[in-house]
This record gives sequence, structure tokens and C-alpha cells, in this order.
Amino acid sequence: MNEFIVSVNGKKMAVTILPDGRVDINGRIIEASFTKVSQHSYILRFENIVFEVSLNQKYQYKTNFLFDGLYYDTVVLTKLQEIALEQQTENYKTKHHAELKAPMPGLLVKIKKEVGQNVERGETILILEAMKMENDLHSPSSGIIKQINYKEGDTVEKDTVIVIIE
Repeated sequence: MNEFIVSVNGKKMAVTILPDGRVDINGRIIEASFTKVSQHSYILRFENIVFEVSLNQKYQYKTNFLFDGLYYDTVVLTKLQEIALEQQTENYKTKHHAELKAPMPGLLVKIKKEVGQNVERGETILILEAMKMENDLHSPSSGIIKQINYKEGDTVEKDTVIVIIE
């Protein structure tokens, strides 16, 4: 049996090609066949319905296809590749974070976010007063506020890590 995780326009589904030629898609078993017509064109039959499919492979696992007049982005991975990718993503998340540092010494006038809140890259997280001017400090990346090391009214030195985002 060939087991795959197929993402179509961001929606994942489990696909297993059974030895008898049938296909299991998220637990639904259907009769299917796939016939190559030309380099990028195929005939796909599900049950008694026939579709013409045009494929354009962009990268090793990414394929764009035109299916029954509609355009789809797909990623096809084996189950093992999917597990490995999830593990790599989790490792990246635990090892990588962004820090919002004070660009100059100043007073924290307002903190607009709390630990646990989502933040988008470029969004104002806090206001730092320096030399009698208020400066908006923006998020260097998108993520979740993991840690805030100071509170409103605290003074900070240049390059002090104020917020950690993961």
C-alpha cells in the first residue's frame, strides 16, 4: 500500500492507494484509475465520473493542477515525509524566536500586548519614550508573545530584550 498525505489548497487529507486499484481518501474507499495522455495531461476516473487533469510540477513535492476547470495547489508527501516535516517544523519553533530589543535607552510608556497573544510582523507592541519623544516599537516577526521582561513605567537600556516572540 502507498500511503500519502495530500494537501490541496492548504487542506490535508490521507490518501492510500490500495493493492486492488481502489483509493482510500480520508476513510472513503472509491474505485479510481489514472491514465497519462501527454506529458502534462491525464484522465482521472473516480467511480463512474471522468475528469481531465493538467499538471504542472513546480518543485519536488509541490504540484499545481487544473482539475475540472478549477486550479489547485497541492503538496504530496508520504506519511514518513509528513512526520519528518512536522518534526523539523516543531524543532524550528522550539529553537527559533524573535527578540524585540530597545533601540535606545528609554521609559516603557505603554505595552500593547500580553503574553500568549498573537502578533503580526510590523504590528506595534509597545511605546518607548526616549528624549521626550514617544516611539512605537514594532514586532520583528509574526508569532505569539512568549515573554515580556519589563512592565509599563520601567526604564530600559539600549539593546535590552523587552519581548520574546515565538
